[in-house]
Amino acid sequence: ATGSIPITVRHIESMIRMAEAHARIHLRDYVIEDDVSMAIRVMLESFIDTQKFSVMRSMRKTFARYLSFRRDNNELLLFILKQLVAEQVTYQRNRFGAQQDTIEVPEKDLVDKARQINIHNLSAFYDSELFRMNRFSHDLKRKMILQQF
Repeated sequence: ATGSIPITVRHIESMIRMAEAHARIHLRDYVIEDDVSMAIRVMLESFIDTQKFSVMRSMRKTFARYLSFRRDNNELLLFILKQLVAEQVTYQRNRFGAQQDTIEVPEKDLVDKARQINIHNLSAFYDSELFRMNRFSHDLKRKMILQQF
C-alpha cells in the first residue's frame, strides 16, 4: 500500500536486453560494464519516474551515482546559457535599438538555472572546450559570463 511499483524479474530481464542492445549499437558482440551501467540508468530513470513524489525524491538521492552515468551536463548548460544570452539580446535590442558586440549574463542567472536541474558545480563547464568554442568567457571578478559576437 505504498503506492509504488516493485522491481520484478521482468525488469531485470529488460536491463539485460538493454545492455545487449547498447553493446550492439557500439558494434560489439559482448557486453561491457558501460553497457550495463547505461541499462541500469535507463531502467532506474523509468522506475523512479513511476513513484510517488516523496519516494521519487529520496530514490533520486539514493541512486544519484547511477542516474548521472554518461550524462553530459555541459551540453545542457550550454543550451541554458544560450537561452539566457538570447533573452539579453532581445532586451538590449528593445532598449537600445541595436545589439552590442558583447553580451553579458550574470553568473548567478546560470547558477540558479543549473541548480534547478541538480547541477551544482559549473567550474568544469567554464573550463570546457565547448564553452570557449561558443565564444564565451567567464569573468570571475565581476561574476559575469561574456559572449563576443
